[in-house]
Order: sequence, then C-alpha cells, then structure tokens
Amino acid sequence: MAVMQRKRTPKPRQRRGDYRIFIGAFPGGALADEIQAIRAQFDPKTAVITPPHVTLAGTYWRSGPATAENEADLIARLEAMAGKIKPFSLELGGIRSFGSRVVYLGVKRTDDLLKVRATLIRLAGRDKHRRFAPHLTLAMRLNKADTAVMLTNLRATEWEHGRFTAPITELRLMQRGRDDAAWRVIYTLPLG
Repeated sequence: MAVMQRKRTPKPRQRRGDYRIFIGAFPGGALADEIQAIRAQFDPKTAVITPPHVTLAGTYWRSGPATAENEADLIARLEAMAGKIKPFSLELGGIRSFGSRVVYLGVKRTDDLLKVRATLIRLAGRDKHRRFAPHLTLAMRLNKADTAVMLTNLRATEWEHGRFTAPITELRLMQRGRDDAAWRVIYTLPLG
C-alpha cells in the first residue's frame, strides 16, 4: 500500500517593510581606510554598500518611502541626545566568522559600548538581536571556499593578533530603501 505524501504549501513570504535603518559607529582615518581595503579585496560588493562600521542599534524595517522625513520622530529623539552621550572607543581585533559566508573583525564588549547601545535601544526600540554581538563585517557574500581562504589569510596578519582602537565622536543614522544601491546617512549625532 502506497503512502500518500502530503504536499506542503509554501508559507507566504513575510513582508519586512519598504526600507531599513540602523544606528552605527564608523571608525575614521587610516584605520578605516585599511579595513575598507580588506573589504574591497575580499567582498567588493559589500564594500561599496556602506563604509566599515559597527551597528549599535538595528537593523529596523520600516514602511513607506525611504526618506529622512519618515524618521523625523527618531531624529528628534536623537537630536535631544546631542552632546549627552560621551565619546567612546571601539576596541577591534581578531578575525571571526558567522557560519560559512560572513567574516568579521571582533569588537570588544566594553562597558562604554554597552551603555551607548542601551541608550540607543531606549530611543529607537528593541532590535533583532537577542544577544548583542558587536562586530565589524568584513565580508558577507562569500562561498565556503572563499571564506576559508579569507580566514586563513587574515588570521596570519596583525588583524588577528593585534588590537586596534577607533575613537568614536559621532554616530550615524543610516537608511536604505529597496532600490537603493547603498546605505546613506540621514542624521549624524555628535557625541560629548
């Protein structure tokens, strides 16, 4: 007697929203240039989407047109914090991966970093991270073999064994719509 298999009906794809935002800390200067060179070498597509950064709050999905005006409420809350959040430093080092496609530079979970994140979550709302794992993405569109090569190459360099400090004196609210080629800054929050 043949057993009939029940056909599965695919679940409808959940509509996440029309655009995304995040609040990030962006290293500057020569350090950012060196990190960007690594990103361009191993994953040029990701490298042009946004400069090197650490996402502190987000990514949030929103509905409507991808305009700064649609984030006026959040921008007003951030403006009220101008100068109230103290500058801090990102402590970077160590080459890690999420699965077989994403390679990142480690970011130390310092008290200052966690305080800034907590403030941003109070302003912007809870984000997708159940457990916040700060990181600076180097590549995210690799196949398994390319990930292995990247990890091997970078783990033999100062990026694995050294520690780098990136002073952060501002945060950026970034936005990207479905048809946007890259993320754009819609508000810059000065620190201190």
